[in-house]
Amino acid sequence: MNNIIRMLSVNKDFRMVLADTRQIAEQALSEFRGTDCMRGFLEQIITGCTLLSSINDVNAKISFSFRLSQGVSIFCQITDANFTMEYKDTIHEFKGTVAELFDNKSVVSITTGNWETGLHTGTVEANMDSVVMLFAHFTVQSEQLPSQFIWAGDGCSRGILMQPLPFAVEPFISKAAYELNYHSKELEHMDWKCVPARFRHLAKVISENRIGRLYDDGTIYKN
Repeated sequence: MNNIIRMLSVNKDFRMVLADTRQIAEQALSEFRGTDCMRGFLEQIITGCTLLSSINDVNAKISFSFRLSQGVSIFCQITDANFTMEYKDTIHEFKGTVAELFDNKSVVSITTGNWETGLHTGTVEANMDSVVMLFAHFTVQSEQLPSQFIWAGDGCSRGILMQPLPFAVEPFISKAAYELNYHSKELEHMDWKCVPARFRHLAKVISENRIGRLYDDGTIYKN
């Protein structure tokens, strides 16, 4: 089943992506032995990486490197719509809060492209303890279109990325953002097949895609 829904607003003034990363997280974190707090943090990173990679081309190669304090580093990569994640074992032993992972030396780097088309890497300081704010901050600081990231309810594995286009009018964007935040509470438990209809009054579906994760033998994990 597809887990990525790409949409364009009715007025064509913003793009949005909705992602369900529960299956990705299940596989990527199958050997995680850390606290529930750190697991939730990694699930949020998975969702943020998936959303940001899907706003342009789900088949493009993109990698995310998080170099944080306490000896914690995380690396995510999406290639040909397959998701992989690596992290240092130190995160298994870390018992602190998410805030303790961020200081004035923490950075996030995102690399897009390949050796044939050319690589582009953007790096920003990561001195904030909110994954939502961290990804939004990156889009502002890396010369991309500023975007808003919204998690679904209290969960970490469903989310929305809203990206206003350059000609968007602020009052309309603010109203749409308010509605997306409001409806995101339902998104956490909604049947995924019903999601496009729920947001139909705001945007129309452009495409539905699948981002999965490879098993060790190379086969693709599917629903």
